[in-house]
Amino acid sequence: MKKTVLFILSFCLLLGLFACSDQIKQAKNSDDQNNVSNKERVNKDKNENDVRKIIWEQLSAKQKEWIDGTWKDGKVSKVTLNEYMITEIDDKSYEGKEVYLIDFPTKNKGTPNNVIIYADVNTFKYIGNGLLD
Repeated sequence: MKKTVLFILSFCLLLGLFACSDQIKQAKNSDDQNNVSNKERVNKDKNENDVRKIIWEQLSAKQKEWIDGTWKDGKVSKVTLNEYMITEIDDKSYEGKEVYLIDFPTKNKGTPNNVIIYADVNTFKYIGNGLLD
């Protein structure tokens, strides 16, 4: 009788230990996933900030005069470039490829009041200016 009670009691304790260790593993995995998503968000923000600054440094003084503010005022997005989206470009190799679109506000109070600039996703190289409506 004592052996049976001890066996049942031991089994319940072991079952409780396994249940607790599984919860710890789940909590640890959840923390790891949160850390990865935070790192991805930081890297994304860093890349967007970098592309704005790098493109800003490639602009001419005349282009910078038109922009209202600094490189920090630009908004970054990714688009697939087509032939109708860009002006003054001889390099047609970017057509159909994904590129950064940086939208800077301008000092112009009329319409349009922004300037669009395209940059290479990998090298952050200035490609050209975009067309505005």
